[in-house]
Amino acid sequence: MGDYRSIDGLGAITESFDLFLIDQFGVLHDGVKPYDGAIECLKNLKAKGKSVVLLSNSGKRATANISRLLEFGFPGASFDHVVTSGEVAWQGILDRTFGPPFVPGSRVFLVGHDDHDYRLDEIGLVPVEDSAAADFILIAASRAPRFSLAQYRDSLAAAAVCNVPALCCNPDRMMLTAAGLQPSAGEIASLYRELGGKVTFVGKPYPAIYAAARKRYPRSKTARTLAIGDSIEHDIRGGQNAGLPTALVLTGLSAQLSDDQLHKEAARHGAIADFVLPGLLWESRAR
Repeated sequence: MGDYRSIDGLGAITESFDLFLIDQFGVLHDGVKPYDGAIECLKNLKAKGKSVVLLSNSGKRATANISRLLEFGFPGASFDHVVTSGEVAWQGILDRTFGPPFVPGSRVFLVGHDDHDYRLDEIGLVPVEDSAAADFILIAASRAPRFSLAQYRDSLAAAAVCNVPALCCNPDRMMLTAAGLQPSAGEIASLYRELGGKVTFVGKPYPAIYAAARKRYPRSKTARTLAIGDSIEHDIRGGQNAGLPTALVLTGLSAQLSDDQLHKEAARHGAIADFVLPGLLWESRAR
């Protein structure tokens, strides 16, 4: 595969790394069930004494993601921490890391799942129904295909005219659904920028989420930290921007892509993975 080194599974390179930053959706599971070999792979990493951090662009907090993983059958002992872009954003608002208006006490218009409690009240945010009346827009998730990009455009247009800034805590542009690939929160954020709105992004490929993950392991060298994911745009580019070796799994967003398509995507995003493997496997399924 040209500049990539193809491997059958992580077992082939595990001894070269101490810390593994592993994407969740599209790598561990498809939103419905775990991928074959993923649970076993995490167990083997822990059995080898490795540190495993699940690094996700989920707009939800870490606890919600942990609950979902346990429901899918991933043992709690198979990973050390879950760091989500939603958690980093939530903590950043609480700590005033991003500065005004992304601070407690602000009025917020939420773009997210209507059946999920983002616990905005715990950080002093006041939800409003009119986007133009908000101090900022929080773009956490997409409801596509039930809610179209045209509908999002209509709901956000007035806010853009009023120069209401947005904080996007899920930069993913596309997501896997039962209806196939659909626009994710990052695509809504891009739409808002097209409308003239200003957007601050939290999550991969931006640095804050990597800093939050590595803060837990200050003694772990970057050369011995492997970032793993299914998105060249987010996981591979983000890992490389953070100075980390990277591995691309051919599941999720990269499933069914030919070698030529992978190289085109790598060229488009300026990111080439160090390793490519068929999935989050310990060794080849053929063995």
